Formats: sequence, structure tokens, C-alpha cells
Amino acid sequence: MAAEGGGEANGISLKALSFEQLSQVKSSIEEELQGLQGALQQLKVSTDKLVISKLALEQVHKTSAGTRMLVPLTSSLYVPGETTELETVLVDVGTGYYIEKSLPEAQSFLDRKIALIKGQGTTVQQTMALKNQNLQQTLSVMREKMFEAQQQMSQAS
Repeated sequence: MAAEGGGEANGISLKALSFEQLSQVKSSIEEELQGLQGALQQLKVSTDKLVISKLALEQVHKTSAGTRMLVPLTSSLYVPGETTELETVLVDVGTGYYIEKSLPEAQSFLDRKIALIKGQGTTVQQTMALKNQNLQQTLSVMREKMFEAQQQMSQAS
């Protein structure tokens, strides 16, 4: 919405719309905000998983060779194992593809991925702020229309 207070949605003045149309615009904006909130939550979950992976990689790198540990095969099945000297790791690059990388390359990949997702989160937050501003302008015009309708009814009686 371009104009402060008066509001224009996609070039259409909000004041020119009927109350029903404003209600539809309000509903549409609220749905968009819910979708953006869900996207933001998914980005946060992805960032958290990558940060955990990065911390795990650092921890495994610090662990001396021969340390006994349980290795997860599935989410509920673990087998005993021992650490070895770590030179390379497999990095999941998406859609079932894995690439062998050195530890510094893997750390760098995770750092870039985390930065990318945080940037996307910032973009989503900016879009949400704009949508919230649009919603507030729409609600303001709706309140004005209701006040005008009440005044007309009181003058008619």
C-alpha cells in the first residue's frame, strides 16, 4: 500500500472499496501473513539444524581417535563404534546428493548455507512488516467506513 493513512493497494485506493471488499482484502492479507509466518518458522528450523550440524562437526573434529561412541543407523537404532582420524566428511547438499569435503570445506559450506537461510529469513520478515502495515491501513479504512455508516444512521433517525 503506497499511501500513508489513505492507502492504496496495487494502485487502488482503499477508500474507494466497499466494506465487503475491504473485508476480503483484510482476509487475503491475513492469509498471506500466516503463510509467511509458516515460511519463517521453517527457515528457523532449517537454520537450527545446520547450526547443530556445524557444532557436531566441530565436536567430532575435537574428539581423539579411538573414542567409543554410539553411531545412529536410524532414529531409534544405534550401534557401538569408535572414532577414527577425520580427514573428510560427507556433506548432504540436498535432494539425496552427498559430496565428500575436507573439514574446513564442510565448515565453510555450512557457514554459507546458514548465512543464505538467515538472509532469506530477513527478506521474509521485511515482507511480513510490509504486509502488517498494509493490514493496519486496511483496518484503519474499515474503521473509518464503520464510523461513517454509524454517523449516517444516527443522522437518519
